[in-house]
Amino acid sequence: MNRKFLIGIFFLLAGVITLFANLGYFSFGELFGSGLLLVGGLVFLYYFAVSKSNWWAAIPGCILFSVGVTASLPWVAPGLEGRLGGPIVLAGISLAFWLVYLRVPTHWWAIIPAGVMLTLASITLMSTENGMETGGVFFIGLGLTFALVALLPGSSLRMAWPWIPAAVLIIMGFLFIASAAQLASLILPAAMIIAGIVLTFKAIIKR
Repeated sequence: MNRKFLIGIFFLLAGVITLFANLGYFSFGELFGSGLLLVGGLVFLYYFAVSKSNWWAAIPGCILFSVGVTASLPWVAPGLEGRLGGPIVLAGISLAFWLVYLRVPTHWWAIIPAGVMLTLASITLMSTENGMETGGVFFIGLGLTFALVALLPGSSLRMAWPWIPAAVLIIMGFLFIASAAQLASLILPAAMIIAGIVLTFKAIIKR
C-alpha cells in the first residue's frame, strides 16, 4: 500500500475527528487522544518494517507510541504516570535510534542519541537524591555509548577516536560515584600509583 496514501488517511481521520470534537458532537477525551497517538506510532512503525529505505519512520513511530503509552498510564497503571512517564518517553526515543542503527548499520551516529536517551531514562528511574551518584551514572552511560560507537560494526574504517571520550567519561563517572561514597581520597592515589607502575614497567621493557 502506498505510503503517502496511508499517512494521508491517518491525518484525514485525525482532522475529521478533531473537527467533530471541537463542534461538540462528542468529548475528545484524553484516552481517545492517547489512542490516536498509539495508532499514529504504529503507522510509522509499519512503514519502518516494510522497507529498509524507511529507516527514518522509526523515529516518529517510537516517539508517538511512547507518548501514547505515557498518556495511557492513568488508565493502565493509575498512580505510576508520574514515575514512569518520563522514562518511557526517553526509552522510546532511545529505541527509535537503536532501530535506525540496526536497520542501517552505516548510520553509526544513531548510537550516540540512542545511548544518551537510554542513560537519561535510567537516571530518571533512580531513587537516589545524591547528585554525585546521578552524575556518575550519567558520565558512565555516555562513556559506554562512545565505547559502543568504537566497537559496533557500521563503518568501513575502524574508528579509534571514540575510545578517548569513552575513557575520559567513564573515569569521570567512577570518580563522581567515588566522591559520593567519600572514597575519592583512596581511588585517585591508587589510580596514580597504578599508572606510575605501568609507565615505569614499559620504560624498563624498552631498555
